[in-house]
Amino acid sequence: MMLNRLSLVLDESVMGFLALTGLSLGVTPLLFELPDGLELSFDFAKWLIIGLFALEYTVNFMLSTDRRKFIFAPWRMLDAVIIIVPLLSLFPAVSNIARLTPALRILRLFSLLLFGPRVGHALQRTATPLTRKVPVGHPQVTILRPGDLSPQSSGWDALLQWIAAPTEAWMHASNLSPDRLMEIASAAGVPHVLIEAALQESSYPRIESDKHWTALTISLLSEGETIRRDPVLLLVLENGVLSLAIHPLDIQQPPAESSMLPWGPRCALHIIRLVLALDEKFTGRLERRVRQFEELPAIESPESFFRQTLGLKRILSTIKSDLWRLHGLLEMLADGRRLLPGFTPEQRDFVGPLIEEADYLYETVDNVRESLLSLIELHINIAAHDTTRFMRLLAIVTTLALIPAVVGGLFGMNLVDAPWPVTLGQVAFGTLVLTLAVLYTFMAKGWLR
Repeated sequence: MMLNRLSLVLDESVMGFLALTGLSLGVTPLLFELPDGLELSFDFAKWLIIGLFALEYTVNFMLSTDRRKFIFAPWRMLDAVIIIVPLLSLFPAVSNIARLTPALRILRLFSLLLFGPRVGHALQRTATPLTRKVPVGHPQVTILRPGDLSPQSSGWDALLQWIAAPTEAWMHASNLSPDRLMEIASAAGVPHVLIEAALQESSYPRIESDKHWTALTISLLSEGETIRRDPVLLLVLENGVLSLAIHPLDIQQPPAESSMLPWGPRCALHIIRLVLALDEKFTGRLERRVRQFEELPAIESPESFFRQTLGLKRILSTIKSDLWRLHGLLEMLADGRRLLPGFTPEQRDFVGPLIEEADYLYETVDNVRESLLSLIELHINIAAHDTTRFMRLLAIVTTLALIPAVVGGLFGMNLVDAPWPVTLGQVAFGTLVLTLAVLYTFMAKGWLR
């Protein structure tokens, strides 16, 4: 917890300011002759900046999930040099050489060359990629047959053969590049645009029927650096189902639905149940985070409050939207407006509990989102009120300062030979009385409370 707080305090903008300060402290002795005391203060300040760089480097190294990648990142290597080079100058052999004036100037110039790029890096803003990287490597193919306790590994050729002649099995393929998706579309006889649209991260739950397959698109929530949606496309047959995911995704489990259902619809309803379970899990987690924000004093909003709460709002809105569409899709299956292969009217009762669960989760997410919006609105109103108070105080100070400025402008700096028969004391006293009168007016109106 402490490391996270230090990481937030020593962010990139703060380190850029420290680098700029170190750059200024390094340039000044090269341009001007400084007193010994001031030069000593400059040295102390530079060592303090180097210590903060070392603290920031250590904190982020401890928090890094891939420390090797962290060490060999170009800008982190520059930070390490900024820290190590001054420490080397403390060694006796290096210190004796550095006492020579040319060597000392070279050392200072090298410090400038280190701090300069670091300032520029702090001004850069790395764009967050909108989509995840295209998968690399071989596809991951598994197969689950009725009665199996766990899925078995399979191969790409076996997948294409199964698509050409489906058997009673659940085939799952993930880590799929665009070329692999083209192969699947061609083998299954479905439009490539259908697969491409379904597996985009902005996809939403929907169902479409083809002469051979029924395509069911659904998204599962998963957690990496942030909560994200992993789209899954199901190509459902009566006795088989093919599930596709661009990125590696482990979703195959023996379905718990009744064996009265054909294998294909049974696996499809199992995945829908898995989606609802994940939505419930993440909704509970987000609800606890909102409760933590509600416990914060409204007048003590941390700097990162709005960034974190607006991120939560985006996630909750996404979950709410998906649940609303999934609820509608399940209702269409229940009343026969959409059909799964081999799904008879008598078997639609299996969809009822899923509809109730989706409806309950939708209301829960909506309530959590409304609580979060109320909390954000409260903090915005308090921030606006504080801004208004500050602007009112600024107006009061400006008005009070305007009185002596106007009087001084009218009378000038010297009252000798002035056309008005007044003395400096009289003018000062009149200005003070007028200022107190205006101040009393502000107090009477309650502006200073």
